Amino acid sequence: MSHLVPLTMAEAIYSLSQYQFTLDATESFEYLETQLNIYSLLGLYQHYFPNEWKASQATIYSPTDIDCHSPRELEFIVLIYTHLFPLSDWTIETAHEQRLHSIPITPMGIDWTMDGEIEHLKDGWQLLLPFSHNGRCWLDDIDPEGSDWFDSEFAIYEITYSDIDHPDKIDYKKLKRQCHNLDNPLKFLPLTLKLLDHETKNLWLDQYAEDYYHQPDCTSLPWSKASIDFLTRKWQQADRILNCAANLIDWLEADLKPHAQILLKLWKQALKPH
Repeated sequence: MSHLVPLTMAEAIYSLSQYQFTLDATESFEYLETQLNIYSLLGLYQHYFPNEWKASQATIYSPTDIDCHSPRELEFIVLIYTHLFPLSDWTIETAHEQRLHSIPITPMGIDWTMDGEIEHLKDGWQLLLPFSHNGRCWLDDIDPEGSDWFDSEFAIYEITYSDIDHPDKIDYKKLKRQCHNLDNPLKFLPLTLKLLDHETKNLWLDQYAEDYYHQPDCTSLPWSKASIDFLTRKWQQADRILNCAANLIDWLEADLKPHAQILLKLWKQALKPH
């Protein structure tokens, strides 16, 4: 091998053959899996951040044991969330304590379903909940508390829960056409509602977090160039979607009372014919 680390399973097996100790079949497989993880991370570091790799003084060997990432591997993981795509605090903490054998996908969409989370949403997001299918379903499931909560929050702005026609009554093709012709951030309404409904077809935005560390149940991708390229590309798309939605939310909150009425009027104009 002319390169620094093995790049294939065959090369990893060759490297393993240089070690003179006895393992049973299970331990051998786990050892090979760990070695392949190490070689993959170091090889990916060299590929994506060649200048940082050359300048690095961090050791490629773990100071504790093989089940923990080496300082050089941890450097690479930090570079990933600094330059390529987000990793949760849970992922970073875990990487300092045990080996990440795959890339955990951190949900980055809008989620209000965990206890107390709805109260932390910005007013603009709260206003949009009954306009989305998921938000409407969630509020209706806790009826009458859901509609009562909405009215207590927004009656002051002269918009009530009963004013908002159910999303099932909306012609979304018509709504999209209407929004497309607007010169204000309401043009992003269909995209923002997809974000609330977790229907963007983007894995960063459509997952629900399983806990307060924003980790999904077990969604991950293998450490590979294909995975990193895919996740980077999808995160760039997700970031654009989030920015569009943020523009709409900021516009709504800039003058919520009249802007809520403009939103409601647009919504009613998109109703399906009776």
